[in-house]
Amino acid sequence: MTATTAPATPTVPCPQAPGRVPVLGHVPALLRRPLTFFESIRTHDPLVRVEFGRFGLYLASDPALVHRIQVDSDAFERGRFFDVLAGHFGNPPIATDGADHRHQRRTIQPAFSRTSVRDYTRTIVDEAERRFGAWRPGVPVAADEEVSDFVAAVVLRCLFSVDLDRALVRDIRHTLSLISGKLFAGTVFPEALTSLPTPANRRFEAAMGRFHAVIDALIQDRRTTPGVTPDVLDILLKATHPDTGRPFTDHEIRGEFLILVFAALETTSTSLTWAVFETAIRPAVQRRLYEESRRVLGGQPLGYDSVKEFTYTRKVVDETLRLHAPMLSTRRARHDVVLAGTLVPAGSEVGYSPRAMHRDPATYSDPHRFDPDRPEATPGQAPPPGAYAPWGLGVHRCIGEHLAATTMTAALATLATRWELRIAPGARIRMANSSLPHLRGLPLVVTPRG
Repeated sequence: MTATTAPATPTVPCPQAPGRVPVLGHVPALLRRPLTFFESIRTHDPLVRVEFGRFGLYLASDPALVHRIQVDSDAFERGRFFDVLAGHFGNPPIATDGADHRHQRRTIQPAFSRTSVRDYTRTIVDEAERRFGAWRPGVPVAADEEVSDFVAAVVLRCLFSVDLDRALVRDIRHTLSLISGKLFAGTVFPEALTSLPTPANRRFEAAMGRFHAVIDALIQDRRTTPGVTPDVLDILLKATHPDTGRPFTDHEIRGEFLILVFAALETTSTSLTWAVFETAIRPAVQRRLYEESRRVLGGQPLGYDSVKEFTYTRKVVDETLRLHAPMLSTRRARHDVVLAGTLVPAGSEVGYSPRAMHRDPATYSDPHRFDPDRPEATPGQAPPPGAYAPWGLGVHRCIGEHLAATTMTAALATLATRWELRIAPGARIRMANSSLPHLRGLPLVVTPRG
């Protein structure tokens, strides 16, 4: 159906999500309950209208609708969230559509193939052993910082063949955390509000400037000294545009670099930190992780082939991704389309909340409980398409899925082999609101295994 074609069947108005107030719409409700807002507005209606001031979107909560929104690239393109993302990163593959997306994705795909991840595994394991092996019994460790540093080192070494100073890496991570908050705020709040020259926005711009300078220096250094083994940076330096054959500019390469580092660090490190937290408060889960590591490894080093045998560990990863999912994902209707009996006009924003979908009691029994053995994860009992999609679906499925899953599985296996984990006494652990909610502080005390 095109924008000029009337719907073949009568359509019905889209119901408003509960909690709307005049002028501000659902902004007050979102500010009151940022972590549970999208769960709180779940109704029996498969599609509802949500408004944040002048910005409104159609929010889907039915798995079939969510699946269609993700895979039907003829009807839906990247939405407002990705417009905001492109404003910070240029025009990377995650924010593009059509031929541009296909070309950009094919360009960097070799760096994320299973063969490449196999080659990366030794680096991943070595970094996990080095970093987590340096912990000391009885000495509190800031696990959120350690996990993030580990993931940053893996990403920078595997994809870009660089080792950066630890203080510089932490500055980059801080900048990426600010970007995550900016993405969510820029999606749901007016641009005039999020671009005010506030102290926080000025700090953000300064941090982005420092990050840009680091990347620009790496690009210039690689132009003069090519890498021994081709990596993502070498691929980007040789890449050309499909329509003109023009090489990528330094600005475009910087955008690709930024989004790859952002996606890997912000999502992988956040999810791995949540996985460490969930296991640290569950001795029985830790015990099973340890027993699996003893059975699989049998005293041998951890490698790519053995990572694939950590089935329970992978279940812990998958359950973490279910329970701690992003707040919101959006698309934009390319033309008039009918969803759940409602005519959605061309150009309208359509979205869904992965967090709410993954915690839907209609799909998951006791959905807020962390349970790697939940029945919905067993063969033949899988949730319907669209109800669980931590890596996304369709042509925009996460290109780094295999690398991220391998990194998280190897890290948990290494920790389980070495340490018993527990939260430090008197610890105050908080959650920070962003596009992907994350832990702020995770002090652990560790005890050697065996």
